[in-house]
Amino acid sequence: MFSRALTTILLPRAVQYIKLSLQYYHNISLNFEIPDNKYFLPNLRYKNYDSKVSDNSSKIKIISSLNFKTEEDGLPFHELPMRTLLHIYKTTLRDNECGYCQNRLYYLSDCLKCPPSILGKLVAKRTFIYSLSFEWLQNSMNILKDYNVSNERILRDLWVLKYHSKTIEDRFLRVKNSGINTYYPWMVRCSEDILRRYIAISQETKSILGETNTTKNYLAQRLNTTPEFVDEIFLKVKTLKCIRVTKVKKFMDFLTQEGFAVEEIANKPRILAASQDTIAQRIRKLRSLGVDKINLSVLYRSKKDFKKICDSMMYAKAGVIKDVEK
Repeated sequence: MFSRALTTILLPRAVQYIKLSLQYYHNISLNFEIPDNKYFLPNLRYKNYDSKVSDNSSKIKIISSLNFKTEEDGLPFHELPMRTLLHIYKTTLRDNECGYCQNRLYYLSDCLKCPPSILGKLVAKRTFIYSLSFEWLQNSMNILKDYNVSNERILRDLWVLKYHSKTIEDRFLRVKNSGINTYYPWMVRCSEDILRRYIAISQETKSILGETNTTKNYLAQRLNTTPEFVDEIFLKVKTLKCIRVTKVKKFMDFLTQEGFAVEEIANKPRILAASQDTIAQRIRKLRSLGVDKINLSVLYRSKKDFKKICDSMMYAKAGVIKDVEK
């Protein structure tokens, strides 16, 4: 009885309260006018705009203090965040006070014989250069120069400057003691396994080439032809120009052992650009189908074409067997 009485009293009041609330919000919505866009949401739009303007002006001030000789040299640095620019400013200020250089961009430009306007785009993406001590940077560069690493190779791999000069020298000494006289920045950055494998391949290549010196001359010797003819082969099969001499030796040895004549290989050199494992599988497949004389051009066909050839042989063989049984 009590709860029913309470409901009878409160329910009309609640309904009346809801009606008044709806009327109140309805009147507000009718009287509310949307302000002009020019003055609408100033806190969201204009504050952000003002902060961007302020940030850009601060960047310009810092970049103008980095001793760039032309505006073009400093242009890539406008893309950097303020925090990075402040770090570059402190490093540049310290380098000037110590008499090292006006800006590390120009130091690298002189060392690598690269215009600052071009080098700046690379340096702006590798700002670690301003985090190294100048002595570290200079010593690493000197070691690379001592081992005649070309400027182009260093430019393509500026990350090598992040490594200590002792680390760079130790890696290059290992390569030099292995009888290799060409040095690359990746030799410093690669893993021990990759370096060992490279040294092993290089030593094997040297032993294979002997007095022929080049892969072209070695290939000419193995094919009983001239280097000029090998040049023509390289034009027809461009991938052979980059082939390792170790692969040429193993492949040539394999093909001659399988009974293919050197002259045939010379006339169809595309075979050397294929995978030796794939060619070996295809030779076994054809011989299992009773083919004794194999045409080299069949072996380097596409997977789809080779399957068609094998299928046609299988169907032909099956037809012969049926005729014999009849």
